[in-house]
Amino acid sequence: MSSKPIVVIFGAGANIGAAVTKTFVEAGYRVCAVSRSAKPSDDGNVLSVQADLSKPAEVPPVFDTIKSHWGSDAFPKVIIWNAGRRTPTPDKSNIFSVPTEDLLTDFAIANASPWAAANEAIKNWADNVQGVFICNGNIMGKAVFPHPDYTTLGVGKRAAAYWVEAADITYKPKGLRFYFADERTAEGRPVGSVPGADSHARMFLELAKGNDDLPWYLTFVQGKYKQF
Repeated sequence: MSSKPIVVIFGAGANIGAAVTKTFVEAGYRVCAVSRSAKPSDDGNVLSVQADLSKPAEVPPVFDTIKSHWGSDAFPKVIIWNAGRRTPTPDKSNIFSVPTEDLLTDFAIANASPWAAANEAIKNWADNVQGVFICNGNIMGKAVFPHPDYTTLGVGKRAAAYWVEAADITYKPKGLRFYFADERTAEGRPVGSVPGADSHARMFLELAKGNDDLPWYLTFVQGKYKQF
């Protein structure tokens, strides 16, 4: 069985997901690409897995699928959570008018499901593995974006930032890293609705090295860390 390291990306869409897959394969990784619309396939380098990431119970079986295809000892060295969803506010004068069931779905994708992935990571990463968990965030991990249509997304990002920081504090001494990645413009502003695919891929590949000098809340511009 191949000794190539494995990365799994949850939320492997046509933008960031495709760029991350290409970049990591070129760097010598095997990639498990997970999405709701994926057609199951395995070409030896890329394993496509279908899962509904609004359902935390569908996350652990992804790791079982990796093992069934690539060996009983196969477990990702790098876990990337790129899935997200926001529900626009029906009544723009009332940010709480989003139906509760939609809030819970958005929150599950941003927190409950990546929480399940992180749990699998901690249970499986051995003492000699420098595992890396990357939560793809945005400026809402620290700042409020004052538009009602982004409220559920912001709630999810802010909550995720808390447990990512807690995990990094807890497990960094053991050689594991947890990052909340926040892409910015050169001026430190949010990048907008279409984030840079190649920028994310380059930054994530750098984070995969587990650099102890980089902070858990990782702001970056054009694929490179930049503090704001």
